Amino acid sequence: MSLFSWHSVDTPEGVDRLRAAWTDAPTENEELLSMLLEVAREQVLQWAPAPAEDEDYSVMAPAAYVLAQLNQAANLWNAGRLAAQADGAEGFRFTPRMIEKATLKMIRPDEGVPSFA
Repeated sequence: MSLFSWHSVDTPEGVDRLRAAWTDAPTENEELLSMLLEVAREQVLQWAPAPAEDEDYSVMAPAAYVLAQLNQAANLWNAGRLAAQADGAEGFRFTPRMIEKATLKMIRPDEGVPSFA
C-alpha cells in the first residue's frame, strides 16, 4: 500500500499541491485553510480503523485517507460559506457538518460479504 503526505499549507509546495487538488480552496487565508485541513485530518483519523502497531499515519497515510481529508476540508469550508448567508448572531451562523457518506466510504469501504437467499 502506498502512503501519501497529508495536505497542508506549511510549505509553498504544499500550497501548490493543494491548489492543484482543490481549485476553490480559500488560499488567500492560510491560517483558516490550515485549520480546515487539520480538523479534516483529525476527523478522518478518528473515523479510520486503528492502524497496525507498526503503522503511524501522523505524516503519511493511505491515499483514501488523504483524499478523504481533502473532501472533508472542502465540506467544512462549504458549510461555513453557505451558513454565513443566513442571519444568526452577528450576521453569521456556522453549522458543523459530519463527514459525508461518500467520504466515510473512502475511509472504511464496505467489505464484500456473500449473501444467501
